[in-house]
Amino acid sequence: MTLHAEEAKLNLPDLGSPNRATFSSQAEDTLSLAFLEMIYSQADLVTDPELNDYIRTIGQRLLRHVRTNRHYQFYLINDNNINAFAGPGGIIVLHTGLILAAKNEDEIAAVMAHEIQHVQQEHLSRMFEQGKKGMLTTLGSIVGALIVGSQNPQAGMGIMMGGMALNVQQQLAFSRDHEWEADRTGIDVLAAAGYNPNAMADFFDTLSNRYRNDSKIPEMLLTHPVSTKRLSDSRARARTLSYQRRQQDNTLALAKLRIQNLTGKVDNNDKLSNELACYQTYLNFVQTHKAQHQPPACQSLPKHLWSNIIQLQASKNINHSTWQSLIELHPNNSALLLHYADLLLEQQQSAQVVKLLSANVSRFNESWEFWKRIAQAWNQGGDSTQEAYAMAKAYASVGSLKLALIQIDRAEKSLTNKHPLALKNDILLLKTWLETQQKARENL
Repeated sequence: MTLHAEEAKLNLPDLGSPNRATFSSQAEDTLSLAFLEMIYSQADLVTDPELNDYIRTIGQRLLRHVRTNRHYQFYLINDNNINAFAGPGGIIVLHTGLILAAKNEDEIAAVMAHEIQHVQQEHLSRMFEQGKKGMLTTLGSIVGALIVGSQNPQAGMGIMMGGMALNVQQQLAFSRDHEWEADRTGIDVLAAAGYNPNAMADFFDTLSNRYRNDSKIPEMLLTHPVSTKRLSDSRARARTLSYQRRQQDNTLALAKLRIQNLTGKVDNNDKLSNELACYQTYLNFVQTHKAQHQPPACQSLPKHLWSNIIQLQASKNINHSTWQSLIELHPNNSALLLHYADLLLEQQQSAQVVKLLSANVSRFNESWEFWKRIAQAWNQGGDSTQEAYAMAKAYASVGSLKLALIQIDRAEKSLTNKHPLALKNDILLLKTWLETQQKARENL
């Protein structure tokens, strides 16, 4: 019998809930914003709309089978090391190296389900509650160690152990019980979402074997230690579950090409099919921004939404009906909205950008790229007040409270009688929220 969504929800234990009495959801939200600001300021975050939409789609597919009030956010760091980590409030971060290492989408989903369950089982809130004093110091050290350590393990270890009052090495690694809980409940979610429940053990086993004799162990294995018992327990749990397998497509193959194009590290040993080679040609063409040249002659693009998008990008011809038809067919695809907005901005059609993105921004938890383009459109249209308000919203969305307050002050001072009363109210509401968040952060 297939494990249905409701059954999956009912079977998930709520092992961490007692700690909510001391670690409030408000405190977690405050920490989440602070954690997000640190990631934005320290990490090389991927802005590629297709890649971000890909991992966020997987994340949302998993979350349909999780009972939660958290507003999860999913991000990619441009880093060839194989790693992923979770932050307070439901921030899940993957490295591009993990995407490249995965044999299939099930393995990516398995890692994401595992990280989601670290949050759901209150492992993070327990961890930070234990080190209540100096939470932001601990957060900053963890982010720094994860990011610097992936580039230079010795430097990362120096950050972790460099005379801090709190032992960040202990904070980075979850306990054996926490790993078991995240595995067990994550596997349930994985199966409920139509992914192979064996993928979690498969991925960690592959990593473990690949780097068994390697001096440079992936960060993933340092922060998520693999044992024989852990793997056998995962496989035993997977055997108890049946699942309605999702139809596989070629999105992961296209995502890998986009990552290689992004990093400039194309694997020339890969023998690409004609369709993938054609997509790679289009990627190179779009990246060079040669508007005066004709699009690539190859026509054997994969049958995929991303192929439709890249053809429209390459043509530089804004066919409004085509874009709008695609958006109607794929209303939850943020890449479509952002690429359409970019082409509209190139054509100085700022009013349409504001209308398009303002109507959709609230539907996405990760709204930085939306608000940034809305601000650009208002700037293009010559309204500095609306531009400042949009930038304040952009900074607020990633926890950059001080920068957001600077922008909201700018918006407030430039308000005129020509602006709608609603804008004045919006500015006041956002300013009040920012000041409240700033005080809450200072009190941590």
